[in-house]
Amino acid sequence: MNIEEVAQIIHEVKPTLKPSSIKQYISSLRNLFRKYSPQDPLVKDNNIVCINFEFLKDTDKILDIIKDNHITSQRNIITSVLTILNYYKKEIDTINFFNQKVKDLNKLKTQNYQNNIVSDNTNFKLKEWTTKDIENCIIKLKLDKQYQTALMLSLIYHYLFRNEISSLKLIKKSTYDKLTDEDKLNNNFIVKKYNEIFISRGVYKTDKTHGLIKTKIDNKVLRSDILNYIKNMNDDIFFKDVNGIQMSNDLLGKHIGRATTDFKDPIQKNPQYSLGTSSINKIVIESLQLDGVEKLLEISGNRGTSIGTLLHAYYNNYTT
Repeated sequence: MNIEEVAQIIHEVKPTLKPSSIKQYISSLRNLFRKYSPQDPLVKDNNIVCINFEFLKDTDKILDIIKDNHITSQRNIITSVLTILNYYKKEIDTINFFNQKVKDLNKLKTQNYQNNIVSDNTNFKLKEWTTKDIENCIIKLKLDKQYQTALMLSLIYHYLFRNEISSLKLIKKSTYDKLTDEDKLNNNFIVKKYNEIFISRGVYKTDKTHGLIKTKIDNKVLRSDILNYIKNMNDDIFFKDVNGIQMSNDLLGKHIGRATTDFKDPIQKNPQYSLGTSSINKIVIESLQLDGVEKLLEISGNRGTSIGTLLHAYYNNYTT
């Protein structure tokens, strides 16, 4: 089944789902199929999601594939699986099984949040990584001419964006000003006016609560890197995969994970060293003094996350 066919199925089951969310569902299903049937020749075709959805009935293997993922990631993958199963309405036992699994994951996530429990894997990253390490990783990526990955990591590190920056499109300020509010709310843009840059995000995790967020890129080095990167662009897609297609959130996460692993452990490539947006967020917030209210306010605004949630979820020593 190709991307268009699967997108239509998802839209029929969840007609109010944003295009960006449909894209994430498709990415989850495609990655799941690739891990389920790695030898299948179709896994190399980027337009094919899977042969069919029969593999979704194999509950044990699917859970085994995703067992090492973060709780939220596991839940999101299962939600995409349930969307497909609910379309066909045949595998009732499988649907009930996965529905219960989502409930269990939500319960576990709530318990971990309330008790401020941090996984061993996260503790390892907090011990092994510092903000200086991340800065040096960005420098090395630029020296190795991996400019796209360097920009991804730099944007996430300096402004604590989530992976939704994968969908950024370049636009001139004069053109941006002519867009409707709906266009701005349904897209993520990197907006340029002469040597000034700001990020406009209408599509992100908490967009229903916080609406449109504009973030001025005031870090001089990063702004200069972006302006130099733009000079070599031939269309409006800011981050591309190897086929020149708009990068997905998942793929951006993999780029960051691979780059940070290679930096810390270039020989063994231990995946424990791999950073994602949440772990970068933790490392940055852990490095702050708790009286650094201005920085916390800036982070809160950039992410669309309350300061209370930032401290509770990302600061290990938070108690009240």
